[in-house]
Amino acid sequence: MARRVAATVALVAVVAVAFTWALRHGDGDAEAGPTKGKPPVVLLMFDEFPTDLLLGPGGKIDAGRYPAFAELARAGYWFPNATTTYDSTTKAIPQIMDGRLPRAGGEPTYRGHPQSVYDLFARRGYEIERMEAATSICPPRYCPDAAPRRPGILAQLQSGRRERFERFLGSIRPRDKPTFWLAHVLLPHGPYLYLPSGKEMRPNWQDPVPGMNSTPGFYSDYLALHAQQRLQLQIGFVDRELGRLLRRMRREGTFDRSLIVVTADHGISSESGVESRRATDMRNIDELAPVPLFVKAPGQRRARAPRSYVRTTDVVPTIADVLGWRLPYRADGRSAFSRAVRKRRAAMVIERGFTGRLHISARALEQRRRVLLRQRLRRFGSGDWDSLYTGIGPNRSLIGRRVADLPRAPGAGPRAIIVGAAAMRAVRPRSRVLPTQVAGSIAGSGASETRDLAVAVNGTIEAVGRSFHLRVEPVEEDRQGESFAVMVSERALRPGRNGVELFEVAGGGGSLRLLGSN
Repeated sequence: MARRVAATVALVAVVAVAFTWALRHGDGDAEAGPTKGKPPVVLLMFDEFPTDLLLGPGGKIDAGRYPAFAELARAGYWFPNATTTYDSTTKAIPQIMDGRLPRAGGEPTYRGHPQSVYDLFARRGYEIERMEAATSICPPRYCPDAAPRRPGILAQLQSGRRERFERFLGSIRPRDKPTFWLAHVLLPHGPYLYLPSGKEMRPNWQDPVPGMNSTPGFYSDYLALHAQQRLQLQIGFVDRELGRLLRRMRREGTFDRSLIVVTADHGISSESGVESRRATDMRNIDELAPVPLFVKAPGQRRARAPRSYVRTTDVVPTIADVLGWRLPYRADGRSAFSRAVRKRRAAMVIERGFTGRLHISARALEQRRRVLLRQRLRRFGSGDWDSLYTGIGPNRSLIGRRVADLPRAPGAGPRAIIVGAAAMRAVRPRSRVLPTQVAGSIAGSGASETRDLAVAVNGTIEAVGRSFHLRVEPVEEDRQGESFAVMVSERALRPGRNGVELFEVAGGGGSLRLLGSN
């Protein structure tokens, strides 16, 4: 009862001062403002998250695929033009946490960032719950277990991401003391493993064809689409976890009175023929710079989608502004609701190595993002997950057809080996693994030979694709052997035994030649 009364008092305080906050910012929203109390505060920072993958037709959040992000947008402020100013995690995350532009040198630790968002809350008596995956910014004066060095990232990417994320989300519960929760989550960053249902497409982090989602695979146009397809599925998993948190916060009565901020460090490009999809230049700034930013203020009743060019350095000043507090140190960022931010008409990204700055006007950036969105929707669909599988690869008209109704091509083809084929013969509903990635190698083909492919599950063509060769150095030598990787819908697999067949599509797309099965 005491906790319920305290929550009511805090909510009344929010409403009482909201009008003053709205007038101060010229927003006209008298239903969201700072609180004189100490509301629960949650800051989630995701990793390698191109925000435009959340969008459907008309540039709105695709509520069919990403209902939790759509809910957050309906409950608070969604800033569709938010951008990062750096493309490397160990400098991009600290700038979110302290509101200062990245600089050459300096470690992502409390020594390199002696003042940060932790000061904003700890000085006001907040308990701190944190999960820093690539930094150690919280100082020992607030976090006695603070490490002087940042944690290693690679080992965390290879195991335990799901468990750490879910454990942190589980800690967000009603408490007697005001609490600030901060998490840097290594998702939807690769390896791409997770599915929107919460299942995993294979039993471990390693890709079935090693190197397919790194530089050796960046030179295949087909693999670029396959990677973006899997990234969208992993964003679906992130949405699932976020949705579980929001529903629980509503049940426990903390959602309405909490300040919830969700953002990310940077995006990733979908280019092919490049050494890196993470180094920003003027060709890919439209994919690497835009990041998600959602701010749900305590007691907010009306959704807003300001077009302001907010930067990730503005996150902490915005948090302070919404709460009506003064930052205890000088920051480079400004509140997302400030006049200075509303007047911005460009995005800026600091080049790696700090050799210069990249600038792109709001008009040019928005035009390029619209083109990318149209291309993506044409390939990957929207609104449901089934349409994600039908728009890439040749011979798409085969999808949904029965193998028995299609003619067989004469002659024998090379032999294909499907990695993890046994798992497809024993799908268990309660298992965490649902083997929807059909991948492996094709033996006996030429050094640079590729072919059109079709994957049938239980007698029906579920997906099409194209084989590939990973690039090896030196480039003049023979390439690595022929490989394949195709995703099928979760819906395609049934409990128990599943028959999976890989076909070469021959005869101008009209006939099939069996290459392998499970």
